[in-house]
Amino acid sequence: MFRTLFTTLRAKILTGYVVVIIIMICVMIWSLYNFNRLNESYRTIIAQNFSSIVAADNMVRALDNQVNGLFLIFSKENPIQGKSQFESSKQDFFYWLDYARSAATSPDEIAILDSLNSQYRIFLTEVNFLITIPLNYPGNLKHEDEYAKSINLISKIKGKCYELFETNHSFIKRAETSVQSITRSAAFTMLFLAILGIVLSLVFSTKFSKFIVKPVKDLTRSVKRISAGNFDQLIPSEDSDEIGILADEFNSMMGRLQRYEKLNINKILYEKRKSEIIIESINDPVLIVDAELKILLVNKAFNDEFGNVLPEITLLDEIIKNESVFENIKSFVSGKTSAIQENLYQVTDSDGNLRYFKLRYSIINLPESDINTALIVFSDITKYKELEILKSEFVAKVSHELKTPLTSMGMAVGILNDGIAGHLTDKQKELIESMRDDYDRLNRMVKDILELSRIESGGIKLQFEKMEVNDLLRECVKTYTLQSKEKEINLTFQPSEEQIYITADHHYLMNAIGNFVGNSIKFTPKGGEITISSEKKVLGLIITISDNGPGINPEYLDKIFDKFVQVSGSRPGSVGLGLTIAKEIIDLHNGSINVWSKPGQGSRFEITLPV
Repeated sequence: MFRTLFTTLRAKILTGYVVVIIIMICVMIWSLYNFNRLNESYRTIIAQNFSSIVAADNMVRALDNQVNGLFLIFSKENPIQGKSQFESSKQDFFYWLDYARSAATSPDEIAILDSLNSQYRIFLTEVNFLITIPLNYPGNLKHEDEYAKSINLISKIKGKCYELFETNHSFIKRAETSVQSITRSAAFTMLFLAILGIVLSLVFSTKFSKFIVKPVKDLTRSVKRISAGNFDQLIPSEDSDEIGILADEFNSMMGRLQRYEKLNINKILYEKRKSEIIIESINDPVLIVDAELKILLVNKAFNDEFGNVLPEITLLDEIIKNESVFENIKSFVSGKTSAIQENLYQVTDSDGNLRYFKLRYSIINLPESDINTALIVFSDITKYKELEILKSEFVAKVSHELKTPLTSMGMAVGILNDGIAGHLTDKQKELIESMRDDYDRLNRMVKDILELSRIESGGIKLQFEKMEVNDLLRECVKTYTLQSKEKEINLTFQPSEEQIYITADHHYLMNAIGNFVGNSIKFTPKGGEITISSEKKVLGLIITISDNGPGINPEYLDKIFDKFVQVSGSRPGSVGLGLTIAKEIIDLHNGSINVWSKPGQGSRFEITLPV
């Protein structure tokens, strides 16, 4: 009904209000009608019966006045006044009798008034001679009898007046019963209509609200399904109101979303396939893992190297057997490490040969999404590693072969310098001093190369012992105090507030820390400052060596721990192995090194060791 009559939501809601108001008006009109009936009944009762009662009361009063007039005439006290009073009362009686007759409605009341009129006229006939004939003989018994007879007639007439009273009283009782009946009927009728109006209003409101809300519920249901990813939703719309227009627009939007979704899915599938083809075309083994380190995708090269892997089932720890490498990857994927990391992964193939892979991995994340995946590339550096091993072995052999002749040369230079072989001229002494400097430089270089070779080949055995960090650093500072004073550098040690104990090799750890301190002294200009401090944190023991020297150029910052790398401004005689050896020693202690430096702002080295 409403669908055909009204085309706007506002008109429908207004219709609902109008229907409810009409029901309320109907109940109100019926209530007013019953109240009017009740009022008319009361008004009729009061108007009619009150007039009859007043008339009867006044007629009784007129009869009493007539009795008084007759008494004045009969007693001769004042016959003229008595006659005047009698006549006046007679006129009053007839007036109120006519008044009562005009107000009478019931047959009983009319019959009483007719009887009252007849008896009153008989009374007037009987007492007429008492008024017209003078009473010159008061002892006349005949006149006394007439007077008594008149009094009796008046008593009968009063009885009729009282009967008129009773008739009106009975009528009032009957009217009261009728009014009560009308009141009960009106009350029950009004109650019934009120309940009926409430029920109709509730039923209409419920049906009407469902009629209004149904399209909104359909729209809400469709929106929820869309939010769940189901875009195949259409709202049936038969209305032309605002909700119908909204449903039409919604259906139009759904059509566009479906087309957009298909387009996006095709793009996603295209990008996914393109990524898979790119990964497959990479010669290096590649895999992708999720936040739980479950393997999501591998390429053919990876399966060829490590065997067939079932994506979505295989976990990364089933492939990466090296615990430190696995933990590093896990820390990176979980977000604990933000920088792109590289690790050297060593594995033995099926033929028993050692293979070396450099692991490069990075996070793949989507904006405004909790999805985190990591891509890991296994770059095969076995050939380069073998060449590096051969180079290290070659350098170590050459250095070892040079050690014996260098020792002989050192002894010969010492003999010559001491004058044992004969007196030397000043020119010869200068040449001998230059030879000694070259010998010291070559000796240090050979010593560093042999030391590094021993560390890399695992030829050294660390003697771990428990030691207190403040004591270790004080000893290191004491070793370099003289060297810093010669260069007028303020070397400061800031011990930790608490005693911190670590387990380490005293000799090698002293050499590693000493390399950093000596490096700072070497580059810090005259009058500079070097500070050594230690602190216990969550990660472990942090030993900090900071200076206010010239700093390190950014192009060397990532290479200072590589072999034979010398930063700009290094003094002659340095071969660039000190920091390399120090890093190898810290690695053997399961520690790490971080460097912060900017040109002109000094450098800070942080050594982290497990407590």
